[in-house]
Amino acid sequence: MTHTASTKHPGPDPALAPVAGAGGRGSGASAEVATPGPAPRPATRPRTTPAAGGGRRLPPRWRKAILTLHVTVGVGWVGIEIVQLVLGLVGLSTGDAGVVRATRVVMEILGIELIAAAAWTTLLTGVLLSAVTQWGLLKHYWIVTKLVITVALMLNGHFFLQHWLRAQAETAEGRESLGLRLVISMSVSLVLLVSATALSVYKPWGRTRRGRRRPATGRARP
Repeated sequence: MTHTASTKHPGPDPALAPVAGAGGRGSGASAEVATPGPAPRPATRPRTTPAAGGGRRLPPRWRKAILTLHVTVGVGWVGIEIVQLVLGLVGLSTGDAGVVRATRVVMEILGIELIAAAAWTTLLTGVLLSAVTQWGLLKHYWIVTKLVITVALMLNGHFFLQHWLRAQAETAEGRESLGLRLVISMSVSLVLLVSATALSVYKPWGRTRRGRRRPATGRARP
């Protein structure tokens, strides 16, 4: 009797058995071994390109200081014009020679000494603020209009108002025509100054053609 020994072949390795996929369709499919990929890099913030003229920006402390000076002097200019207008009306309405003389002297001091300093300070601080901020000097219609108003008032004061005030103060007798001319001039100046203040608050009319131009982007700075 011949004893035949049966050799048992080892079954498939469970580790190499097909893995059932979704819905039980994994039989007969080769198993895919997922290999870990490279670790993701931490997200970095995108670098923003500074706006045109960004190098000319003032520090906030200096900008606020200049803005405070600009607003204070501008309001003071309006106050001087109101005082001059009131003095001019008093000089026209009173019959007291002493009061008339006093009003003329005070009007001369305010119109020649103080208004000139207030006008130049307002102009210089306004131009500086426009040039070193995002508004720009010639990029918005309201800024251009304010600049035109300021320059027009300065020219009127230099070529006309100062001479009228000197002539009125040096004249002993009353000249109602000159006093009326001064009252009208000061009334117009006051309206223009209040209009300039309103422009600063409302900022109407949008950008000029220069302001609508898009600055060149993508240029790398050294």
